[in-house]
Amino acid sequence: MASETPFLRAILPSLPSDFAKKVRALCASTSESTAEHILDTLIRFISGAECAPSATVNVQSQWTEKQQAAATILNGMVKGRSKSETKRPREDDISSDEQAAKRQRSLVEAPAASSTSTSQELLQDPLFTVHSVSATSPVRKKVDITIHKTSLALTHPSTHAVEAVILLSTFSRAFLLPTRGKQKAHWTIVLLTSDTSETRKPQNGSTTSNTQVIFGIDAIALVSSTKYEGTNPIRSAGQKGAATRPTLLEFLSQLSIPIIEPTPNVFKSACVGITSGVSANEDGVPGIEAYRGAKLGSLWFTEKGILWGESKPCEFWALEDLIGKSEGIRVIGGDNEDVGEDEEDMGVETEFGMVDSKEKPGIEGWMRKFRGSFGKKTGKSEDFEMDTDEELDGSEESSSEESDDEGENDGSGEEREGSDEEGEDDGENEDEEELTEEHHPLLRPGAMPRRMNRAVIDMVVGMVEDEMLGTPNEQDPSSDGEDGEGEEEELEEDELDD
Repeated sequence: MASETPFLRAILPSLPSDFAKKVRALCASTSESTAEHILDTLIRFISGAECAPSATVNVQSQWTEKQQAAATILNGMVKGRSKSETKRPREDDISSDEQAAKRQRSLVEAPAASSTSTSQELLQDPLFTVHSVSATSPVRKKVDITIHKTSLALTHPSTHAVEAVILLSTFSRAFLLPTRGKQKAHWTIVLLTSDTSETRKPQNGSTTSNTQVIFGIDAIALVSSTKYEGTNPIRSAGQKGAATRPTLLEFLSQLSIPIIEPTPNVFKSACVGITSGVSANEDGVPGIEAYRGAKLGSLWFTEKGILWGESKPCEFWALEDLIGKSEGIRVIGGDNEDVGEDEEDMGVETEFGMVDSKEKPGIEGWMRKFRGSFGKKTGKSEDFEMDTDEELDGSEESSSEESDDEGENDGSGEEREGSDEEGEDDGENEDEEELTEEHHPLLRPGAMPRRMNRAVIDMVVGMVEDEMLGTPNEQDPSSDGEDGEGEEEELEEDELDD
């Protein structure tokens, strides 16, 4: 074997013996080691290695582009193979189709061999790439993350094999978090396609998989990135000792979705020290440590809502999804605090335990600051409140008028100017119509005004007594006397008219 073919010579001892003999025979049968050079170049190509220096200019110019396309196809063929083909199936195993679906649910159909054309379309028009970052979801390894025109792709840094592809249209929120518990300042980026996690599926029957992209990078590091402008990629290797936050913000800005970054001016943890680690945010840690069941994680308090976890699965509660002002969040006192959050749809309560009691004032302060936004949907809640206030105020005014009319009919109230007996009788009939269940707001099911004056209370008590005793209210002597005085005044007015 020639010394110019190191890749072929390196793998020959690892090949099956019969196959290795055939390769040696093939190399020996050609003059000038032509087959040997071809095989070595092929091994370089499919392994992700650089092009050989002795290759032609045409091969070198197309090497990288063609190598990435081949890696995508081969990776799809390998991942599309079911594990059930290589081991004996058990009776209680689920079908191979279901297994394949579970393995592939973090991937868009792109890597499959049957959808190579779709893969190439999704990986066109790159916009921005962050190189060699540590990802924890949907894969757990170092990857290059590239934002394309319609997708986000995670690829292997050296082989360029596609690990996962997610459509940009599925992302809803992006978070830039100062990672807790690190000895060095560190950022964690979380991209969510849904606020709910896989353990708390939405109640609308949707079956769309909840893909979460989570990766991290040191706050001070040499971060390599590539920005694509037209056909000329501009690669930046970064500077030693430079902050990585500007690069991360530029990366997230390509997604065209809300970027939420917890800040200490919204919430600041009261616990600092070894457990909280070194924060990338120098002004303080805008989150607390808590347990959800037996799992340790972080609760991040932002002006848009609360995020659980910087590791998978993450879950977000927006302010408008919390139930009302009183039940959205409850802090239960004790040596350790429990923070409970309710979901509006089904009223499901999520409990977080083992929260340090020092965090209670900060949590309560955040609740007071944003409680007015709990459960409020944009453009609906304010109109509803205005209508409710008007209806209640109107009911109070109508109730006051009715009580005045009733007082005049009994002779205990002030007289209306220009009214006569016939007018009073008409007023009584109108009152009787308004007191029906269809017209009177106080008689509607569940109706309760915010404020009731004494006259309204007396009227309601009298109605209840009449209903229970079955007899009309008896007029007391004082009211009879007042009626007599009213009649005498009317007679005097008639005499003056004559």
